[in-house]
Amino acid sequence: MFIKIKRQDCLIQYPKFPLTWFDKANDDIIHSYPKVFTSFILTLPSKSFKGHSKLLGVELTLLVKALHFNSIIFLGEFDTPWLKQTNDYKPVKEALQFLKDHKVSKQFDGALQVSIETLPLFIKHISWLSRCNGALPNFYFTDAGQNIIGCICKYGNVHLDIVNKKTVPIIKDLVAASKFNYLTGKICDDQFSKSGAIRGRRIKMQ
Repeated sequence: MFIKIKRQDCLIQYPKFPLTWFDKANDDIIHSYPKVFTSFILTLPSKSFKGHSKLLGVELTLLVKALHFNSIIFLGEFDTPWLKQTNDYKPVKEALQFLKDHKVSKQFDGALQVSIETLPLFIKHISWLSRCNGALPNFYFTDAGQNIIGCICKYGNVHLDIVNKKTVPIIKDLVAASKFNYLTGKICDDQFSKSGAIRGRRIKMQ
Protein backbone atom coordinates (compact mmCIF):
# COMPACT_ATOMS: atom_id res chain seq x y z
CA MET A 1 0.00 0.00 0.00
CA PHE A 2 0.98 3.63 -0.10
CA ILE A 3 -0.15 6.81 1.60
CA LYS A 4 -0.88 10.10 -0.15
CA ILE A 5 0.60 13.21 1.45
CA LYS A 6 -0.37 16.74 0.43
CA ARG A 7 2.49 18.52 -1.27
CA GLN A 8 2.86 21.33 1.25
CA ASP A 9 2.61 18.93 4.19
CA CYS A 10 5.32 16.78 2.63
CA LEU A 11 7.67 19.74 2.16
CA ILE A 12 7.21 20.74 5.79
CA GLN A 13 7.88 17.21 7.02
CA TYR A 14 10.66 16.42 4.52
CA PRO A 15 12.33 19.76 3.69
CA LYS A 16 15.34 18.26 1.89
CA PHE A 17 13.37 17.23 -1.19
CA PRO A 18 14.85 18.78 -4.38
CA LEU A 19 12.54 21.38 -5.93
CA THR A 20 12.27 23.37 -9.14
CA TRP A 21 9.96 26.34 -9.64
CA PHE A 22 9.55 29.46 -11.75
CA ASP A 23 10.27 32.79 -10.06
CA LYS A 24 7.91 35.24 -11.75
CA ALA A 25 9.45 38.28 -10.07
CA ASN A 26 12.88 37.56 -11.57
CA ASP A 27 11.67 35.66 -14.64
CA ASP A 28 13.95 32.77 -13.76
CA ILE A 29 13.84 29.04 -12.99
CA ILE A 30 14.99 28.28 -9.45
CA HIS A 31 16.43 24.97 -8.26
CA SER A 32 16.76 23.91 -4.64
CA TYR A 33 18.87 20.90 -3.64
CA PRO A 34 20.15 19.73 -0.24
CA LYS A 35 23.82 19.45 0.71
CA VAL A 36 25.17 16.13 -0.54
CA PHE A 37 28.24 14.27 0.75
CA THR A 38 28.65 11.94 -2.20
CA SER A 39 26.71 10.72 -5.24
CA PHE A 40 26.44 7.47 -7.15
CA ILE A 41 24.78 6.40 -10.37
CA LEU A 42 23.70 2.77 -10.12
CA THR A 43 22.79 0.60 -13.08
CA LEU A 44 21.87 -3.04 -13.70
CA PRO A 45 22.91 -5.59 -16.36
CA SER A 46 19.61 -5.98 -18.21
CA LYS A 47 18.70 -7.01 -21.77
CA SER A 48 15.39 -5.14 -22.03
CA PHE A 49 13.76 -2.30 -20.17
CA LYS A 50 10.81 -4.56 -19.32
CA GLY A 51 13.10 -6.92 -17.43
CA HIS A 52 15.16 -4.03 -16.14
CA SER A 53 12.19 -2.30 -14.49
CA LYS A 54 11.27 -5.50 -12.63
CA LEU A 55 14.84 -6.17 -11.52
CA LEU A 56 15.22 -2.56 -10.47
CA GLY A 57 12.16 -2.91 -8.25
CA VAL A 58 13.63 -5.99 -6.60
CA GLU A 59 17.18 -4.69 -6.13
CA LEU A 60 16.22 -1.23 -4.94
CA THR A 61 13.78 -2.74 -2.45
CA LEU A 62 16.51 -5.05 -1.12
CA LEU A 63 18.76 -2.03 -0.68
CA VAL A 64 16.05 -0.13 1.18
CA LYS A 65 15.33 -3.14 3.41
CA ALA A 66 19.00 -3.49 4.25
CA LEU A 67 19.03 0.16 5.32
CA HIS A 68 16.12 -0.68 7.67
CA PHE A 69 13.74 1.81 6.07
CA ASN A 70 10.07 0.84 6.44
CA SER A 71 8.89 3.00 3.56
CA ILE A 72 10.10 5.42 0.89
CA ILE A 73 8.54 8.78 0.01
CA PHE A 74 8.31 9.93 -3.62
CA LEU A 75 7.68 13.54 -4.72
CA GLY A 76 7.91 15.36 -8.06
CA GLU A 77 10.47 18.16 -8.23
CA PHE A 78 7.77 20.55 -9.46
CA ASP A 79 4.04 20.59 -8.90
CA THR A 80 2.79 18.80 -12.02
CA PRO A 81 0.23 16.11 -11.07
CA TRP A 82 1.31 12.48 -11.33
CA LEU A 83 -1.42 11.75 -13.90
CA LYS A 84 -1.03 14.95 -15.93
CA GLN A 85 0.33 13.24 -19.05
CA THR A 86 -1.50 10.38 -20.74
CA ASN A 87 0.22 7.83 -22.95
CA ASP A 88 -1.16 4.93 -25.02
CA TYR A 89 2.02 2.87 -24.77
CA LYS A 90 0.96 -0.31 -22.92
CA PRO A 91 3.42 -0.34 -19.97
CA VAL A 92 2.79 3.37 -19.36
CA LYS A 93 -0.99 2.88 -19.47
CA GLU A 94 -0.56 0.11 -16.90
CA ALA A 95 1.54 2.40 -14.71
CA LEU A 96 -1.06 5.14 -14.84
CA GLN A 97 -3.84 2.67 -14.09
CA PHE A 98 -1.83 1.37 -11.11
CA LEU A 99 -1.85 4.89 -9.63
CA LYS A 100 -5.57 5.34 -10.36
CA ASP A 101 -6.32 2.01 -8.69
CA HIS A 102 -4.59 3.39 -5.58
CA LYS A 103 -6.84 6.47 -5.55
CA VAL A 104 -4.37 8.95 -7.05
CA SER A 105 -6.54 11.64 -8.64
CA LYS A 106 -5.83 13.66 -11.80
CA GLN A 107 -5.09 16.74 -9.66
CA PHE A 108 -2.83 15.10 -7.09
CA ASP A 109 0.68 16.61 -7.07
CA GLY A 110 1.74 15.55 -3.59
CA ALA A 111 3.94 12.78 -2.25
CA LEU A 112 3.38 9.03 -2.15
CA GLN A 113 4.74 7.15 0.85
CA VAL A 114 5.25 3.60 -0.37
CA SER A 115 5.56 0.59 1.95
CA ILE A 116 8.31 -1.99 1.50
CA GLU A 117 5.71 -4.58 0.43
CA THR A 118 4.46 -2.40 -2.44
CA LEU A 119 7.83 -0.92 -3.40
CA PRO A 120 8.95 -3.48 -6.06
CA LEU A 121 5.76 -3.03 -8.09
CA PHE A 122 5.70 0.73 -7.54
CA ILE A 123 9.29 1.10 -8.77
CA LYS A 124 8.50 -0.94 -11.87
CA HIS A 125 5.66 1.42 -12.75
CA ILE A 126 7.43 4.66 -11.82
CA SER A 127 10.34 3.56 -14.02
CA TRP A 128 8.05 3.45 -17.05
CA LEU A 129 6.56 6.85 -16.23
CA SER A 130 10.01 8.39 -15.89
CA ARG A 131 11.13 6.75 -19.12
CA CYS A 132 8.20 7.53 -21.38
CA ASN A 133 6.26 10.53 -20.03
CA GLY A 134 8.77 13.27 -20.73
CA ALA A 135 6.53 16.13 -19.60
CA LEU A 136 6.43 14.85 -16.02
CA PRO A 137 8.90 16.05 -13.38
CA ASN A 138 11.73 13.99 -11.96
CA PHE A 139 10.26 11.98 -9.09
CA TYR A 140 12.72 12.01 -6.21
CA PHE A 141 12.60 9.58 -3.31
CA THR A 142 13.86 9.70 0.25
CA ASP A 143 13.52 7.83 3.53
CA ALA A 144 11.72 9.19 6.59
CA GLY A 145 15.00 10.38 8.11
CA GLN A 146 16.17 11.89 4.80
CA ASN A 147 19.49 10.06 4.82
CA ILE A 148 19.37 9.58 1.05
CA ILE A 149 17.87 11.35 -1.95
CA GLY A 150 17.36 9.34 -5.13
CA CYS A 151 15.83 9.51 -8.56
CA ILE A 152 15.23 6.98 -11.35
CA CYS A 153 16.12 8.58 -14.68
CA LYS A 154 14.58 7.87 -18.10
CA TYR A 155 17.36 5.36 -18.79
CA GLY A 156 16.46 3.33 -15.71
CA ASN A 157 19.52 4.26 -13.68
CA VAL A 158 19.33 5.20 -10.01
CA HIS A 159 20.90 8.56 -9.21
CA LEU A 160 21.60 8.28 -5.50
CA ASP A 161 22.79 11.17 -3.32
CA ILE A 162 23.89 10.61 0.26
CA VAL A 163 22.71 13.37 2.60
CA ASN A 164 23.81 11.73 5.87
CA LYS A 165 27.60 11.26 5.88
CA LYS A 166 27.35 8.21 8.18
CA THR A 167 25.34 6.41 5.50
CA VAL A 168 28.13 6.52 2.89
CA PRO A 169 30.12 3.39 3.97
CA ILE A 170 26.90 1.47 4.58
CA ILE A 171 25.64 2.20 1.06
CA LYS A 172 28.98 1.19 -0.45
CA ASP A 173 28.92 -2.17 1.35
CA LEU A 174 25.31 -2.83 0.31
CA VAL A 175 25.93 -1.95 -3.33
CA ALA A 176 28.96 -4.26 -3.38
CA ALA A 177 26.73 -7.13 -2.23
CA SER A 178 23.95 -6.34 -4.73
CA LYS A 179 23.47 -6.73 -8.49
CA PHE A 180 23.97 -3.01 -8.99
CA ASN A 181 26.99 -1.69 -10.86
CA TYR A 182 28.42 1.80 -10.63
CA LEU A 183 28.03 3.77 -13.84
CA THR A 184 31.37 5.23 -14.81
CA GLY A 185 31.26 8.90 -15.71
CA LYS A 186 28.34 11.22 -15.10
CA ILE A 187 26.37 10.83 -18.33
CA CYS A 188 23.64 8.20 -18.74
CA ASP A 189 22.64 6.72 -22.09
CA ASP A 190 20.11 4.16 -23.23
CA GLN A 191 21.43 0.61 -23.16
CA PHE A 192 18.19 -0.71 -24.66
CA SER A 193 18.18 1.18 -27.97
CA LYS A 194 20.76 1.17 -30.77
CA SER A 195 19.44 4.46 -32.17
CA GLY A 196 19.14 6.18 -28.80
CA ALA A 197 15.43 6.78 -29.32
CA ILE A 198 13.20 5.64 -26.46
CA ARG A 199 10.19 3.64 -27.61
CA GLY A 200 6.93 4.99 -26.21
CA ARG A 201 8.41 8.29 -25.00
CA ARG A 202 6.09 11.28 -25.31
CA ILE A 203 6.58 14.91 -24.35
CA LYS A 204 3.24 16.55 -25.07
CA MET A 205 0.66 17.03 -22.32
CA GLN A 206 -2.82 15.78 -23.17
